[in-house]
Amino acid sequence: MGLSLWLVPPEPQATQLSRIMSYNTGTSQSPASFPRFHPHITLLTVPSITDLSTLRSAVPSGQPKIPIHFKSVDVGTEYYMSVYVVVHHTAELTALRESIMKNRPDDKVPPLSHVSLFYIDPADAAERNKICDILVDDGRIVNEGIDSVTLDCTEGQQRGKDLMDGFIGGEIWIALCDGPVETWVVKDKIPLV
Repeated sequence: MGLSLWLVPPEPQATQLSRIMSYNTGTSQSPASFPRFHPHITLLTVPSITDLSTLRSAVPSGQPKIPIHFKSVDVGTEYYMSVYVVVHHTAELTALRESIMKNRPDDKVPPLSHVSLFYIDPADAAERNKICDILVDDGRIVNEGIDSVTLDCTEGQQRGKDLMDGFIGGEIWIALCDGPVETWVVKDKIPLV
């Protein structure tokens, strides 16, 4: 796939999101379904041969941290958008995306900002709605109205302790996303101020 810029949640939010991302239907057939990966918002993907310094320069110097607010949990038709959290395009996120697009006009910026929860092989497409239903039934997805969703990331069977309706993106990671998902490698981390 290439090198990607990821906006990532800080700890403990990354671990909390990983609790939800560890769910599995138990009935998928493809080994490519339900791989483990770090929660992130992909900001840009470029060819793997791109120099890291060139990619670093796409991030504005002194870039402030980015507040992220969850909008909805959606089920998609693409592998990398199987089940995902749509995030609001806040002024800060929009400004960052526009700056990256200006610095890398020929590269791919995802049209919809989102945090993927699961990657599910097209051969297991029915698992996408199934895992979403499991999360709803288990109280993990709490719809808060038309434009807001909260994820209950509480450990174990208890609910209501670790509620998340967004996070503050404090780092942008450069990840080499070639090969199977679980072999992806973080090449660099850019702290935001």
